[in-house]
Amino acid sequence: MDPTWFLSSNEILTVQNSVKMKISVIIAVAHMSMGIVVKGLNALYFKQKVVFWFEVVTGLIILNGLFGWMDALIIIKWFYPMNPYSSLPGMVDKIN
Repeated sequence: MDPTWFLSSNEILTVQNSVKMKISVIIAVAHMSMGIVVKGLNALYFKQKVVFWFEVVTGLIILNGLFGWMDALIIIKWFYPMNPYSSLPGMVDKIN
């Protein structure tokens, strides 16, 4: 979860909305990618090479190049330890 959402006064609702938004984006990109793959399978079955190369391959490159990268950044951010109260972003303060 995004630790900066804990700085707001309404912690629980804000954190839940953030997680729901990020998960819905990940599911949407997976769903659209699956649709393009099915279109590609249909193009191969019906031997439509132009459709396969110019719609399917191009669509997958654009979709996953832009939104797939965004999904990767969301997932990386979930596993990257951050402390919103630290003066050094990305650093976890050690208690000695």
